[in-house]
Amino acid sequence: MITWREHNIHTPQNNGNSDDDSDTEKVFAFNLFNEESDKTMTYRFTPKSSADFTITLTGRDKMCTSTGLAVWGGAETLCNYFLEEQDSDGPAEIFQRGQSRVLELGAGLGLCGLFTAKAFEPAKVILSDGDVDVLERLQKNIQDNATSSETVVSCAQLVWGQHLDAFEEQHGKFDVIIASECMYMSPSLQTIWQTVNHLLAKGNGVFLYVHQASSQVPNEKVLEMATHCGFVWSTSVSHPLVHVFRRQK
Repeated sequence: MITWREHNIHTPQNNGNSDDDSDTEKVFAFNLFNEESDKTMTYRFTPKSSADFTITLTGRDKMCTSTGLAVWGGAETLCNYFLEEQDSDGPAEIFQRGQSRVLELGAGLGLCGLFTAKAFEPAKVILSDGDVDVLERLQKNIQDNATSSETVVSCAQLVWGQHLDAFEEQHGKFDVIIASECMYMSPSLQTIWQTVNHLLAKGNGVFLYVHQASSQVPNEKVLEMATHCGFVWSTSVSHPLVHVFRRQK
């Protein structure tokens, strides 16, 4: 594992491979992680056609002091989409119980990936993040939310655009990739799409993404890059912020 933290996005010359972060820590707007202690947050979900379940997360609850260590609104939006559309032709068609291989990018505390594991019971769910501080909490959250199904849930370090061949060799390609609020900074836009394009399975692979709180990257830029990478997308009337991307045939 490399000692990579989120501020490395702003310093491409570092490229995430250096253990010396002293020169860049001070310029990162969210570098206040140590000023707040972890909290426990519980989310309760009531699916239409299955038993209620809860997800308990350890992390931070203030956006001003963290990014990956807190739950963003987009993650809740994606879970609500899954919840409300669980029995429709959308998620029910995308997530094949006991078969689909799912990757969450920029998982943070892991809400969306853990929801996917509990609600849809795919074969495998990997929750990925680049930041080493986030991965520490993510591993705990996976352990605290163990499922009774045969779904294998794990976490892995993945820095967007880096070492993708090695990641694929270890984990394979994925039928479904999910993410929320990841493309909020300009430097991440191209690398996320590079990562999706590399790791998403050919054919019927699906990328689900929520983009609602960007400060630098408008939704038009996200869709422009999707087109450049050969993807088309759809949304629903009830969930216009959830984009379902597929490769153009």
